[in-house]
Amino acid sequence: MLRASLALPRHGVRATTLTRLTPFSTSATKLRQQQSLAPVLNFSDEVKAALANNKPIVALESTIISHGMPYPQNYETAIQVESVVRENGATPATIAILDGQIQIGLSNSQIQNLAELGRESVKASRRDLAVVMSKKQTGATTVSATMLLAHRAGISVFATGGIGGVHRGYEETLDASADLTELGRTPVAVVCAGVKSILDIGRTLEFLETEGVTVATYGQTTDFPAFFTRKSGFQSLLKVETPLEAAKLIAANHAIDLQSGIVFAVPIAKEHAMDDKVVSDAIDTAIRESVENNVLGKESTPFLLKRVNELTGGNSLKSNIALVKQNAAIAAKIAKDLSKLSGSQARTYSTSARVFNRHTEHDTSSSAHGPIMVIGGTVVDITSTADPARLVSGQENDVTMNSMIHSSHPGATRISLGGVGRNVAEVISRLDNQNCVFVSAVGGQHVPGQGSSATDDLFGPWLVSEVARRGMDNHEIHPIRGARTATYTAIHDSTGNLLSAVADMGVFELLPPSKIKEAIAKHKPRTICFDANISVECMKATLEACRGQDIHTFFEPTSVAKCGRVLDSTMAASLTDGLLRFATPNEYELQEMATHARKLMSNNPDDVLIKGLGDRAIVRGHHDMDSVTTKESESQDLQKEYTSLLLDAFSVSHFIPTLFIKLGAKGVLVFQRSQLNAYQESRQCKDFKVERLDLEQSKVISDEKGGQDMSPFTVTWRSFPANKVSGIKSVTGAGDSLVGSVVTSLHHLGDLRVLLSENKLVQGRDRKNGHSTTGVDPFAFWKQMDRVISDAQAAAALTMQTHETVSPSLSTSPQATLLASKPKVISS
Repeated sequence: MLRASLALPRHGVRATTLTRLTPFSTSATKLRQQQSLAPVLNFSDEVKAALANNKPIVALESTIISHGMPYPQNYETAIQVESVVRENGATPATIAILDGQIQIGLSNSQIQNLAELGRESVKASRRDLAVVMSKKQTGATTVSATMLLAHRAGISVFATGGIGGVHRGYEETLDASADLTELGRTPVAVVCAGVKSILDIGRTLEFLETEGVTVATYGQTTDFPAFFTRKSGFQSLLKVETPLEAAKLIAANHAIDLQSGIVFAVPIAKEHAMDDKVVSDAIDTAIRESVENNVLGKESTPFLLKRVNELTGGNSLKSNIALVKQNAAIAAKIAKDLSKLSGSQARTYSTSARVFNRHTEHDTSSSAHGPIMVIGGTVVDITSTADPARLVSGQENDVTMNSMIHSSHPGATRISLGGVGRNVAEVISRLDNQNCVFVSAVGGQHVPGQGSSATDDLFGPWLVSEVARRGMDNHEIHPIRGARTATYTAIHDSTGNLLSAVADMGVFELLPPSKIKEAIAKHKPRTICFDANISVECMKATLEACRGQDIHTFFEPTSVAKCGRVLDSTMAASLTDGLLRFATPNEYELQEMATHARKLMSNNPDDVLIKGLGDRAIVRGHHDMDSVTTKESESQDLQKEYTSLLLDAFSVSHFIPTLFIKLGAKGVLVFQRSQLNAYQESRQCKDFKVERLDLEQSKVISDEKGGQDMSPFTVTWRSFPANKVSGIKSVTGAGDSLVGSVVTSLHHLGDLRVLLSENKLVQGRDRKNGHSTTGVDPFAFWKQMDRVISDAQAAAALTMQTHETVSPSLSTSPQATLLASKPKVISS
């Protein structure tokens, strides 16, 4: 099939292209294309996972690395740009040809090799691809080649500095970039800072119009930018003001199969824009020198950019780097919104030779059954660490409390996002493709007449924007007028030890319970996790809003000081009615919760459930002691420790049936209260040791009779040893990552009313005798625990291997990959 397109700019210059089209969209050739292209396109693991899971991806060119900047700025900029893409919720895919192989997504070492090679690599446009491949050369892809290969790989958004265009003096040289014709025949959206100002911008826009390319300015005006400057004197067809608006335009372009690209022209930020006259004078000089030196063709643009940078004293390079990062951030946001639109509309990329199937079915696990909602704290963490003192001798000396008190000291301060609820919500969003609603509170604006403490809050707007930037767009973060956004300010000595900290968390006490009820009614979550930062009134409102609903509820205790809130006397009715199903304490929080639970038990002795459970139960437990210790003395100590844990867990289980107890380096202990008859009916309990648990005597006693003379309830526990983790950089956030993974896994375990026997107990118990007669297999829950805990420990390990409170790598973890591949709720 042949297509002839005539590009006729109004200035009287005629450009003709004759292109042979391969019918990629026909079903008859689909399999052949996949087989033929599979060995040609090589994907990095990160890009491969993102493509397979329909995650947002941003393509990046490589000519900017090899020909656009000198070393080492080119390498540093390329790494920084990829980081910007990741920080804004997408996967970067830098494209190049390495030794004749097309690579979609580069490793850091591959980027460095290309940066060091520089201009010795081939500047590869569309026409050069086959040549570079056949000669097994290394080629850096231009805008046109990157668009083509991105489209072949199923990537729809591409970020670059600026596109090529019609060169000045075109009427004599007929020199126009291949980028323009590629935009006319390849449906990829290019986010750029407009046309490089060294070119003829007017003629370039005319050329694009003739090619049928939609040109939009990203911003509040239609002023078309000129790369180094915000205005060129020309206008775009339209403006788009948000990533979602841009994504909808791309989706519409795909829906009608236009086969042409879109240019989103982003004006350079004011603080990085250059003076019009300075740029204009430098460009005029550079163009004159290029003519004098007979610099033509694909060498023209690199020569001009290099010379302009020299003439501006390096300022143009600084502007170039800044605008590339800005474009990458906006492209990532557009790609993220496009991925959501693509998923909801089940769009098939009809023009791509699909190595990966990008058709996305509607995920009933997140829509038909509701999302996960996290209610809790979002905090600004401010950490200051003192520098070592430098002695007169030149040696360094650690700075400790004695030398820091009552004085200031040089050091470094780091500001980051924190808060247990926020951390858990980010983990869930990364694992489950933003299937999370986050509810929290930040400080509001000044309230006149209420004193100096009620000032404008500076952290609130920043925190909200950062939460959204990290993929949690779906949030209900409420500004509380007159309150301060929560902060945690820590002072460390030069060795990293904590000297003191101030936690300002009062804003969460002011979150109205009505806001939580409204959020639950609006989003209809299937699973809710709340932390102990919120008030008792908000906790009660959360549980009561779940009454009569099929909502799985989790409590994250947060700290020893706050964990007892959930067992407040006002919570008794909600708890004994079984509205709270899971909790995730560490061993110290468990001890504190057990104290509160025993007090609550003594204050409610006539409650049917409490009376039915009593102070005794059958214990069925299982753990691999040899995997934890090899010495007999250590084994005995560990057994005593487990006895204490089990007694505390049983006390808490009167009110919260299932506990995931975080034991740090000792692993995880899962504890569940259930009905004895169900266990007697099960044939799968042979791996669990039978014991008796007696709260009154504070003992766990071996029992070979099967517990016939005990309570009509049983408690089952299992320990999971910790995995060995190498390369630990920080343990901050590891526990929250484990919790987020567990919540996500259980959210996808199908109908928990079938899997969890205690849910039968608490949802439909007989108020006369305190227990249910419904028979289910209680070991259905335990069958899932190997996978659930394994995924959770892997999530914690990924976070420990970074300095972040939540590892960005969770988005491409095996758990995330599995969830993305499941169109329906995982069945048991």
